[in-house]
Amino acid sequence: MKKKSNTQEAIVEAAFTLIARHGLKSTSLSMIASEVGISKPAIYYYFSSKEELVDYLFHLVFADHHFSAYFSINEYTKENFKKRLIADGMRYFEEYKHNTPALKVVHEFVLSAAQRPKYEKKLKSIMEHFLEGFDALLSYGVELGVISSQNTKVNAHTLALVIDNLGNFMIFGIEMDYKKIWETAVSHVMKGSE
Repeated sequence: MKKKSNTQEAIVEAAFTLIARHGLKSTSLSMIASEVGISKPAIYYYFSSKEELVDYLFHLVFADHHFSAYFSINEYTKENFKKRLIADGMRYFEEYKHNTPALKVVHEFVLSAAQRPKYEKKLKSIMEHFLEGFDALLSYGVELGVISSQNTKVNAHTLALVIDNLGNFMIFGIEMDYKKIWETAVSHVMKGSE
């Protein structure tokens, strides 16, 4: 049984690497099998088709990608709000910064969403969840008296856009001062409340 999980892990790792390098469409099961050092039919023992493997990868990438995994509202207080918001955003960036193949696979899923409605639906849901999450977090900040009640939703959407777009720059390996940009966005949102 241990051999099965090791081979399956090797298939998944090879798929991530090859999709990051060649894209979803251009990566074949034959390429993956060759990378792992097994025959193409051996992949079918673990995944019945390329589509099933891609669905598995999609689930792996996005299973824990939700707002509350990065920003736990119940851990925010009046005293730590700004510091916590900056730290949680940086934890989000650090996780992705050190996983470039996964970022490139995420990009591939985003690009293919128009042709795969089930991915489009899930990605849209994740994006909406981040918008709603930032809105709830900033509304809580208003209750605590650390965030201005003016433009709360716009500020929440601004944070969601900043975090998403910085992730896009990371996908392409563009070096930026992510921390300073995130700190600036958070400071802008908190301006007038401090």
